[in-house]
Amino acid sequence: MKTLKLIIITVCIISTALSAFGAVGKSSAKRGEVIAVLKTPAGIALTEESLKNGAIRKYIEITAEAVGAEVANVFDSLSLMNREGNIFVFMVSDKMSSEELASALKADPNVVSASPNREVHLIR
Repeated sequence: MKTLKLIIITVCIISTALSAFGAVGKSSAKRGEVIAVLKTPAGIALTEESLKNGAIRKYIEITAEAVGAEVANVFDSLSLMNREGNIFVFMVSDKMSSEELASALKADPNVVSASPNREVHLIR
């Protein structure tokens, strides 16, 4: 019984200490996450190479930087399969919430849609 109490107290102390240093719990910094759909620029072919290293990749990065975000992932396969030629991107920002980032992206005429990245729970 003494061992169990000691373990519980130790876990509480460690958890409290880590929380005080920001290692556990909610961070005070904003972390915006958005799934965005961008139009492909006219005159630039949407290819696997252009998505990874070419003009399309640069266009995606410029779009993200313009709103204070960075590109976390480009969904190459999804972008290459869709008929409209849109580009699917996951963007993040440490300066804006997901809602603020989505709103900033929607103001860009080259952005088809932008939605906050949220957890989805299935109802059983």
